[in-house]
Amino acid sequence: MSYVVRMPKLGVEMETGIVIAWHVDVDEAVSADDVIAEIESEKSVAEVEAREDGVLRRVYLDVDDEAPPGAPMGIVAGADEDISELEATVESELGADATAEGGGAGDADDEAGTGEDDAGGGAPAGDGETASAGSAGGDAGDVPADAGTAGAAAAGGGQSGGEAVAATTPDGTVKATPKAKGRARELGVDVATVEGTGVQDSVTGSDVERAASAESGERTVRETREFTGMRRTIADRLGQSYREAVHVTVDREVDVEPVFAAADAADVSITDVILQGVSETLSAHPEFNATFDADAETHTLYEEHNLGLAVDVDGGLVTPVLSDVGSKTLAEISAARGAMTERVLEDEFTADDLSGGTFTVSNLGVFGSDSFTPIINPPEIAILGVNRVTERAVQTDRGIEFRRHVTFSLTFDHRVVDGADAARFLTTLDERLQDPLGD
Repeated sequence: MSYVVRMPKLGVEMETGIVIAWHVDVDEAVSADDVIAEIESEKSVAEVEAREDGVLRRVYLDVDDEAPPGAPMGIVAGADEDISELEATVESELGADATAEGGGAGDADDEAGTGEDDAGGGAPAGDGETASAGSAGGDAGDVPADAGTAGAAAAGGGQSGGEAVAATTPDGTVKATPKAKGRARELGVDVATVEGTGVQDSVTGSDVERAASAESGERTVRETREFTGMRRTIADRLGQSYREAVHVTVDREVDVEPVFAAADAADVSITDVILQGVSETLSAHPEFNATFDADAETHTLYEEHNLGLAVDVDGGLVTPVLSDVGSKTLAEISAARGAMTERVLEDEFTADDLSGGTFTVSNLGVFGSDSFTPIINPPEIAILGVNRVTERAVQTDRGIEFRRHVTFSLTFDHRVVDGADAARFLTTLDERLQDPLGD
């Protein structure tokens, strides 16, 4: 039975998905539950599995193409099965542009429908495939070599006309992504003369731009990096935060010799000791353990200390939340943080792991930073930056000693709390870190 492979919906907040890879080629057989593609949403990566046995007959979304949940990705059917009705249904969803481009949905994903599969058993759009944690592969759209050449020359004044070098299929069509074809028309480049560096040597948008630059004598584009779902989400949220919150940062240098001593005694990391100190500080300054709703003009304080801990991963930064830190012992904080970090680094976290935060800690000290301005994670009202450990000579009762120090950078929303409040917060944190184990 034939059916449309559709972009799955990975949670209620998902707006679009990006195709990272195809694991099978067009005309390749697949079995039920085989992984046929891999996608990335704003918050996670997932695999798309085949619903039934068949052959991947059509691909509508190339690698790097983006579309909303329910958008057609391809068609799976029997090797000799008539799929003309399904193709007509998909093309009507994608609109006239998809037909003109040879079926690439990347230029028409705003028109992609979310109705039922007409010949796929009535499964709701987005439910035809199952999604799970996943990995890599590839495929690219094709364009007839002669049509691509004529179209590019007509659109851009015939700027390019060299010898064909692009990879082609057995029937002579050039392998090129929809974005490459669009850029070729804009820049007047013949895609057939561009060397492809994409999947299966297909021509990408960056390849076209490099070729155009070489012909015009302008600067050469080394690479064009488009935002992925994760990177776009980070940009949107931090842009919103910086536009709306009034960011002010206060720095304070703290002697952390007691932190190292406590970490050694308890067999945990200094990060665990700092997190416990932050939680104790939030108990003394609950106005920082809070969120702010500008529309409702509401400053909401919370009992639990749900600490977000920024973790650097491929493609961006995620902030999983360590819940109710105030109720945990130092050993429990260490165990929970270690397990949480491992899930994130192995890409096994869920949307629930990223929600419910009341305060965030971001550690750039491991990268050698001396000071920075962390951006508040909305709707929270503050974030604590941790910088690198430095050692300097200080005068003590025993004479000159070399002691380790860390500068903490507290960014707060000045609409909600004041600079004096932030200074008092850092003073309390300093005091808590001088006696982490409460001796």
